[in-house]
Amino acid sequence: MAPDSLDLESDGPGSYRFTFSSQRGEVSGRVTVGTEGPPDRRSEADQEQAAKNQILALSRELGEACADAMTRRR
Repeated sequence: MAPDSLDLESDGPGSYRFTFSSQRGEVSGRVTVGTEGPPDRRSEADQEQAAKNQILALSRELGEACADAMTRRR
């Protein structure tokens, strides 16, 4: 995988595994999209974009949690 890249793979209906890598390291995990409500009829490209949006939101929450943990340590 090239530095500063995001690898996204379908992992079942509404589920995606991802790996982000950069020169600093690698983060991997799984996100779900469209698992509640009526069947998800979005195109594959739209579902992938929704997964990327979930990863972005998750990374922001991780950043906030890290900042909070550092603040509590001081």
